[in-house]
This record gives sequence, C-alpha cells and structure tokens, in this order.
Amino acid sequence: MSLHFLDTSAILNGALNLFENIYISPLVLQELEHIKSSGTNAHTQYLARQAVRDIITSCDYRYSAVSQKQIDKLLKKYDFLSNINDHRMLCEALILNNNNQVVFVTSDGAQMLFAQELGLQTIYFGDLEEENTDYCGWSRHYPNEEQMAALYSTPNFNTLGVKTNEFCEIFEGDQLKDILFWNGERYRQLNYKEFTSVLGERIKPRNLEQKMYLDLLQNKDIPVKLCIGRFGSGKSFLALSYALRAIQDGKFDRIVFVKNNLEVKGAGKLGTLPGDETQKLYPWLRQIEDHIGALKFEDYLEQNIIEPAHLSSLRGRDLKNSILLIDEAENLLTTNIQLLLGRVAEGSEIIFCADIKQCDYNNEKMSGIPKLINSLAGDPLFGMVKLLKAERSNVAALADKLD
Repeated sequence: MSLHFLDTSAILNGALNLFENIYISPLVLQELEHIKSSGTNAHTQYLARQAVRDIITSCDYRYSAVSQKQIDKLLKKYDFLSNINDHRMLCEALILNNNNQVVFVTSDGAQMLFAQELGLQTIYFGDLEEENTDYCGWSRHYPNEEQMAALYSTPNFNTLGVKTNEFCEIFEGDQLKDILFWNGERYRQLNYKEFTSVLGERIKPRNLEQKMYLDLLQNKDIPVKLCIGRFGSGKSFLALSYALRAIQDGKFDRIVFVKNNLEVKGAGKLGTLPGDETQKLYPWLRQIEDHIGALKFEDYLEQNIIEPAHLSSLRGRDLKNSILLIDEAENLLTTNIQLLLGRVAEGSEIIFCADIKQCDYNNEKMSGIPKLINSLAGDPLFGMVKLLKAERSNVAALADKLD
C-alpha cells in the first residue's frame, strides 16, 4: 500500500479526510502550529487548529523522525533545492521512499513539480480546472483577545480577512459568542426579523445556518442570493415564505418561479404533457401548492402573483420589480445561470436554491452552481449560505444515512 505524504497545503485543503495510510512530517506539524497563532487569514488559522486537533487525537497517521543529517545531505546533492521547510519535506519523502512506495500529496504547484523532478509519485490535491466549492457563505472563527477586541471596537476593519457578504461564527473556546456579517465596509450582527407567512404560520429559524439564511434573504442590498443544502434543510421553504411575504408587503410585484424540468435520475420519462405553459409546468409547481394550499395557490396564479416560467421562454425577458425564485438550481448549466442573471432588471432580485447531490445530470460537474460560487463569492451583489441540517422531519433526515 502506498504511503501518502501530505504536505501542509494539502492538509489545509482537507486531504486528511480523503486518504489512507497517511504520513505526517514533524515539519508539517511545526508549520500548522505556527499558522495557528500567526497573523495569517483567520479562516486558515481555524483550519490549522482543526488539523492539529485531528492529527494528535487520531491513531490513523504515521510519524517518524527522519535524520536531519540525511536531509542535509540530500539538499547538497540537488542544487535546485534550498534549505527551506518545503524542500526539507521533499527530502524527507525521498528518504522514506527507499522503504515505502511514497506518494507526495500537495496543493502547491511548485512543490508538485519539485517532487516529480526528484522521481516521487505525486497527487495534486484538487484539479487545477475544478471549481472551488469549499466556500459556503459563512465560516467559523476563534479570534484571540486582540482580534476579539478589534471586531467590536473597530468594526469597519476586516479583522478576520473574510469575503464581502460572508457570515462569521465567532467562538470563545468551544462556546459560540456571536454571529457577525461583513458587508465589505463593516461587521454587523444579524438583524433578520421573524415574520408571519401568508398562511399565518410564524416563520423563524431552527438552527444557526437558517438564521444566516433569513438575514441574507431580507438583505435588500444583495440582489443575487444562493442557498445550497440537502433535502429538507429549508432552502426552498424559507425562500418561498420570504418571497410571498415580500409580495404581500408590496416590496415586489410577482414571483417568477423557474425550475429546470429534468427527469429525475432513475425515473421513467413522463412524456409530453397537455395544456398551456402553466399546465405543462404544474407538476413542478406542486411544492408551492404544498406550502400555501390549493386555493391560495390557484388565486395567486390567476392574479399573476406567481408566474411559472420555463427556461426556454425567458430569453429576452426584462423582469422588473420581481423575485426570480430558481428552485433545484443544481440542474442549471452555467449558460442557464447567465441567462437568468441577465433577466434581473431594476427593482428585482434572484434567489437560487440548490443541492448538488440531487443533480440529475449524469455528471454532477455539469452543474453551473460551482462556477457561480467560484465567480461571484466576494462580489458585493452576491451572497450565499450553506444549510447543513435537515429540518423537514426525523424521517427526511434519514436520507443522509444512505450517502
């Protein structure tokens, strides 16, 4: 079995959870310990802290003390190497390779090239062309005393180094102290409002991520909103409840409901449906009816408060004072997303709800959602929240166990 030598960059990108027979260099541990307390990005500090905790509490990783004299000898042998930690790690991997089949795992392109030059097998952890889907719109932080003081005394300074429109869970030890939001100019606390739905139901968050999601939905300064999460996590229910309430309050004229009607993987084809566009789309509108009841649903359709729309009918549309609600957005190609963004006119906003794991394309990489995140994360007009927990019912939560 190959021995996977993980360098610091690979570990910070999550490689600890994806490889077996892992070797941890003392040099890597030293770097992680340094990152934990250094002045680098607070999110990177959190990742380093988490990695060190995982390493020292697990029996799954191999360690050894490679002779520093052997490393020094190799550094002199290869004139393209210098006496820095990265190159000492490469020498350490080369020494281990004499007795094991070592695979050097890195997220650093230069390290990969040096490792290959030394004859080591390599894995670049993360396809160079693959979209980054690690960003989830919020992050956890464990600020030291100085950083904690700065967050509240100078909120207009980006102490945590986060992206614009990113939510921050602030911890003291293991206790959650606060949730802050960086809008690109200052940190603020959550200011969402609970509200009553059109059916008289009180809409309030059930977990931390839903608090952030409601804050995002009610943020009038962010017209492009994305929520990703598993089935039953509340992404569509909260978006629809918010949209209907906003219509009732006179903030928008209508909800344009869009769904890419792909056949569910493994299900038989439905065939051609009769009727006009609304009738053809009716099977994909049932979720709205489930939320507000058949009578109110029919009433909203007749009043054009809810307008169902198929992707093919949206080209050239100019949608003003509207909420575009895009459900099951995991089934959108990048070109579909571009088309939808191009429809958002004055006074409108767009909400994407997606679960990549429910993508009905044969290849999930066809989904345009990772591209949307990768391209717009940090843009002042874009915000997102990833929901983690199924809240529909205990039975719905069981679906996660089948992964």
